[in-house]
Parts: sequence; structure tokens; C-alpha cells
Amino acid sequence: MYELITKALKERKNNPVKVAIVGSGWFGGGLARELYRIDGTSPVVLMDKLPERCVNTYLEMGIKKGDIAVVKNPAELKRAEKEAKYIVFSQVDLLNELKDIDIIFEATGDVPVGVKAALASIEKKIPFVSANFEMDAVVGLRLANLAKEKGSLYCNADGDQPSCLSRMINEISLWGFEPKIAGNCKAFMDLHQNPTGVKPYVPSHQDNHMVCGMADGTKQSIEMAVLGNAFGYYTLKRGMYGPTTTKLDLIKTFDDLVGLKSLKGTYVDFVFGIKGIDQGAGVFIIAHREGQHVADDMKFLKKGDGPFYLFFRDHHLCYFEAISSIAETALFGISTFFPKGRFVDVITVAKRDIEPGKKLDGIGGYDCYGLAERAAVASREDILPIGLAGFATATKKIAKDSPVTYGSVELEDNQIVRLRKEQDQLPVC
Repeated sequence: MYELITKALKERKNNPVKVAIVGSGWFGGGLARELYRIDGTSPVVLMDKLPERCVNTYLEMGIKKGDIAVVKNPAELKRAEKEAKYIVFSQVDLLNELKDIDIIFEATGDVPVGVKAALASIEKKIPFVSANFEMDAVVGLRLANLAKEKGSLYCNADGDQPSCLSRMINEISLWGFEPKIAGNCKAFMDLHQNPTGVKPYVPSHQDNHMVCGMADGTKQSIEMAVLGNAFGYYTLKRGMYGPTTTKLDLIKTFDDLVGLKSLKGTYVDFVFGIKGIDQGAGVFIIAHREGQHVADDMKFLKKGDGPFYLFFRDHHLCYFEAISSIAETALFGISTFFPKGRFVDVITVAKRDIEPGKKLDGIGGYDCYGLAERAAVASREDILPIGLAGFATATKKIAKDSPVTYGSVELEDNQIVRLRKEQDQLPVC
């Protein structure tokens, strides 16, 4: 496939794939640089709440300031599309006015922005590729279905753990191995961490809330929910196990926990304690295959005694790898992976006691964290998905470490809440 992508991109050298990137932070800015470097693609539009960040990204590439137009309204955009080589704006609604683009890539991690970008793409019937797993975990299934209905493509991007696992799953399944547990490696987690606590560890290219969402485990649960909903996998228990282990002992650790031979179906989880060069950002699959020839040959190939085998990838390279998804969708009409059902949800749990009248601050804040849970359980217990927490106000006291239910909050009436209500009409799996 990669040879086909390279060949197809070279053929587009004089007519490059025109990409609009939403978000010009670390991921989006890095992606723009890569698209500018590659023959056959061009980051013709950058959108960010801080437009100067987009301009600086272009200038860093060596693009002349006179070739960049910063626009604020549809009229200016229309003129810029005729006169400028590169366009910058801060209002996500202007995506609806763009005329000459081939694909929208969303890289903010902001749910409202991601939804608006996705709907603009769907309306235009052009592919939508996203690194916004926060959005996908809460309304991705509804957006994917809308895209299909409109004859468009909704796609989660290569480069992060779920997409790396997606590639691995497809590959080893082709080889005849049945995935049993798929997960990633995590270095640290504190469910009650907050934006103040993470501040000393926040790199200059990140913000406190985003890093806090990683540190408190919410992002971990979101990533595994996205994978589960794309492949029909479940959680083994609320919040997953997350044992501390080593790469050498990973299979035995899960066998001791859950009895691998007894597992029906496939599950998502994660581990602590995998250390070594690159391994802390790794992903893994424990897969099963019977057969004496298989056992003998896999042992010869240094994969152990079987019938359970560890497949491990020790890195994910974010925007460097995202190029693959852009090329697949824009050139071949292939969606790398996308949600196909309601298998896993990410439920909202209180980080601290919450009093009536308190508006929750959402993902990566002071008020709540997210735990992966079977969608059927979350639905039965009427638990609020973490992606809606930022639109909720408590109507009764919620105790620390208790799930936040729909009955304990009042929700805003907005586009995301409505999309989620539509998604909730679909059956849980």
C-alpha cells in the first residue's frame, strides 16, 4: 500500500492534494510541515483560534508573508482563494465556505471544534481525517454514519496508539492470529490529577488541560474506547486492569489476571511498567493461534511457546504517520479506521465532591475523569459520557469517585448533545 501511496503522490506533484488543517499546535503544525515537504500534498489552509500561530507555521517553512492571507469573513475568504497561495483563519465556521480543498484534517482535541469541522466536511462530501479521539469517543459513530449517508468518508488518523493498533490488528488477522487483548503502554496515571498539578510538566507546545487529560487516565480510556468501537472489542472491567508488568511477562500477567484461554471475544486494556528505549510509547496485542506447525515455527522465530503470542510496536509517531491516512482517504477512498458500533463508552467520574449548581469543567479539568466501560453497562446505569461533561451542571451533590449520571446533571442544548442523543438511539453491542 505504501508503494502505491508514494507513486500516487508523485503523480500529483503538479496538482497536489489540497489539505485544510484545523489546529496549528504541535500536531497540526507538524503535519503542515510534513505536507509541505512531500510532493503531491499541500497544506493550503490552516485554521487555529490563534491565527498568528498558523502564520508562524507557514513562515517557518520558508513561505513568503505575501503568499499568506489572514481572513475573517466569507468575503475575504472568497478573495483570498483567488489571490493567495495559503489561507489562515480562526473561525471554524469558515470551513463551510471553502471552495477548493480536497480534505479536512482535524487536530485540536477540542470536541466542539472537531464536530463543526466534521460536519463541514460531510456537507462538502470531502474526506474528513481526525486525530481528535475525544470527539470520536463521544459522537464518532453518529458522524461516521452521517458521512456514509452523504457519500463522504469519516476517518481516524494514523499516528496515535489506536491507529497503530488498527494497523497491527489488520495485519496479524490476515496472518491467521486472533487478537485477544489490544492495548498500549502508559508510564504514569493519577485519577485525581488536575491542571495545577501538571503545570510543571507541561511542554511549551501543550496546554495544562490536555496534559492533565493524559495524566488522569481519561485520554487512555478514550483511546481504548475508540479502538473498541472500531473493531467490536470490550473492556474486561470498568477502567480496565492496567497492570504493571514487563514486556517479557506481559502475556503471563494477563493470563494470571483473566485466564486467556477462557476469554471469548477481544478486549482493550493497557499496562504500566514497560520500560526501555522507545517502549514506553508502545502498543501491544496478545493474539492466539493453535496448531503444532504454528507453535514450532513461531518458537523458531523467537515468539515463544504459544498458543498466545505477543505482537509489540514500540512507538507511535503522531503527525509523521498521519500522512498515510490523508493519502489513503484522498487518493484511494479508504478510511483507515472508524467507529462501527457502540461497544465501549468513556464514563464521567467525579474527581472531587461536586455541589449542586457547579458547572463541570470537562476533560482534563478539576472536576472529573473518564473511565472506559462497556457501552451496555454505561447505558443501563445512565452514566454521562465524559465528552459531554463540559456541558453539564450538577443538579445534586455528587460524591468523589462516583459516576456522574444523566439524572445528576442538567445538560446544555447544543449540537454535540443533540448528536449524542441521536447516537444513543442506536443499539448497544
